[in-house]
Amino acid sequence: MELTKLFQNKLSFFDADLKTKQEVIDFLVSKLKTEKVVTDEKIFKEAILKREGEFSTGIGDAIATPHAINEVVTKPTIAFMKLKNPIEWGSMDNKPVSLVFMIATNDTSGDTHLAAIGDLSTVLVKEEIRLALMEVKNFKSFISALEVKVESKKIAPKDGVYDVVGITACPTGIAHTYLAAEKLEEYATNLGLSVKIETQGRRGTENKLTQDEVDNAKVIILAHDKNIAGMNRFSGKQIIDTSTKDGIYNGKELIENFGKDGKTITGKNVSGNDEESGGEFSLKKFAEVKGNLLAGVSRMLPFVVAGGIILGIGFLIDFAAGNGEAGDIFGSVSPVAGWFSAIGKTSMMMMVPILSAYIAYTIVGPQGLMPGMIAGLLADGTGGFAYSLPNKEGVFADWSGLWSKLIPGNIPMNSGFIGGIVGAYAAGLIVFGLTMAFKKFNKNFHGVRDIVLIPVLSLLGICLTMFVINIPLGYTMYGIKSGLIWLSKQNLLILVAMIIGFMMCVDMGGPINKIAYTLGTLSVGGGLGSLNDNPQLTTIMAAAMAAGMIPPLGIAVSTIMFRKVWASKEKDAAKSNWLLGAFFITEGAIPFMITDPKRIAVSGMAGGTITGLLVGAFKITLGAPHGGVAVFPLLKSYLVSSSSAAIGLGISLYILAIVVGTFTMATILGLWKTIDVKKGKLVIA
Repeated sequence: MELTKLFQNKLSFFDADLKTKQEVIDFLVSKLKTEKVVTDEKIFKEAILKREGEFSTGIGDAIATPHAINEVVTKPTIAFMKLKNPIEWGSMDNKPVSLVFMIATNDTSGDTHLAAIGDLSTVLVKEEIRLALMEVKNFKSFISALEVKVESKKIAPKDGVYDVVGITACPTGIAHTYLAAEKLEEYATNLGLSVKIETQGRRGTENKLTQDEVDNAKVIILAHDKNIAGMNRFSGKQIIDTSTKDGIYNGKELIENFGKDGKTITGKNVSGNDEESGGEFSLKKFAEVKGNLLAGVSRMLPFVVAGGIILGIGFLIDFAAGNGEAGDIFGSVSPVAGWFSAIGKTSMMMMVPILSAYIAYTIVGPQGLMPGMIAGLLADGTGGFAYSLPNKEGVFADWSGLWSKLIPGNIPMNSGFIGGIVGAYAAGLIVFGLTMAFKKFNKNFHGVRDIVLIPVLSLLGICLTMFVINIPLGYTMYGIKSGLIWLSKQNLLILVAMIIGFMMCVDMGGPINKIAYTLGTLSVGGGLGSLNDNPQLTTIMAAAMAAGMIPPLGIAVSTIMFRKVWASKEKDAAKSNWLLGAFFITEGAIPFMITDPKRIAVSGMAGGTITGLLVGAFKITLGAPHGGVAVFPLLKSYLVSSSSAAIGLGISLYILAIVVGTFTMATILGLWKTIDVKKGKLVIA
């Protein structure tokens, strides 16, 4: 497929008078929906914004290439916009953007379109074409500019030996991968050096380097933002391991300073994997704590959210049946309630195992999935096979407490999410060590190695590890539980609730938000203690959900209270935040956060802190980990002892806490924007 075939007259816009990155994204996504290129505007926009959240698609030289690979795309298409005035995009070169190419593609249209999209980076890297694009006035001149023939000079290798070799790779593999390759080739050629760059992009590995080419190269540069395959080729070699951004903008210096500065390292330390082993193994992955934890939490959330909502249905049925005083068995007294609660409990039971499994998977690939999950199961005591308590006569049930029998006394062995995280890293280390140990295994026995030896040995290794570390980590978890129980008895949970409220609004879906939310779910799931003994611990969950509702609601209210300081498109976009906020979907604030991070975050943190403080002060508890207004009937306030009064008061005071936090955020945000508009710091379209 030719590159120009991906463009349409109706999806090409010239001298557009838009002011912000968000306006451009909203406009182009809307037009893609109008032209039936995408079937769901919301899903595709979320995919575009998610990609922007990873790192900016502003590739420099006044160009941005926002892109997404999603099943809602009906046919591969590139929407183009030439802006009347440059806008800020957070580009790699810190310069504004004038040319925007929005790439919409999927995984079901074959490979020819991927080749064409890859060619876009090849075209945009050429200065003559960029200058021509700056002057286009209509679709015809635009296509003509793309088709300008520019002769590229390349220096032939001597006896098949290249001076410079390298690999480029980015997460989506459709933009920065090819741009970095083109720029590195350009830098090397301008220095009078022969060059060959392998690309590991969406269309597969191209221009693949041979072992001889690697062995004889004078300079080796790996410019990548994800793990790269075939790292065995660079074992023991001197290389530069860097990002695509560094390759694009500093390639000349990287080549000239090769071996002369601290960027040159040995191949064994690079983030990647050996193609023959089939896994992704690198010590660098262990240091990416934030990314590893977020990967685990993101995989865990569907179990918690879906399970929590269905568990809430079981609670509601029991409440309607008059079983509100049932304590720990609330939700299982009525047979119908029990049916729903069984589903919810089963799903939520998988929280820590899934968290651990996917942390390990992120670090070492598929081989880490099994030992990571086992680590989570053992950390949480799921199933009771390893850990359980004996009955009153000191007898264990059949097939239960098989490890507990080996441990004297009542040593706490449930290490919960802390043990799950530590266990995931331990599983990763074990798999990494075994893979390195079997690296030179005879190829004829690779199947036995990967299917039998590594799984069996990693299972035994992680179980022995968890048997040992569950004791100190169990005491750690016991200490956290005891501390929270003490705070509860001293009426100091208000401080915890306030901190949770603040954390929920710091990054609105990021790691800090997820830590706060995880603590809340543990209070509901029993991970922080028995709800019979400490019913007020679920104040943590109540605070997390209330504060998580503030950012989207605060933005929606602010657009009404301070209409003049919001663009018309922002006001339209904020309408959906009423529904998103009501159902505890904090991420509804993210599109606004991208365009105005400081004002949104600070005002949100103020509102969330006040809401958390009020929830704690009103002693409100919540027995479900998600659902927003759908689970309000499960709220209780321990300011009164009567069950029915506690529910009524809990719902009323909870709404009050949310309203106060929402108006606090809306007021701060609106006044801040008003002041900045008057000072000329903010321009409203």
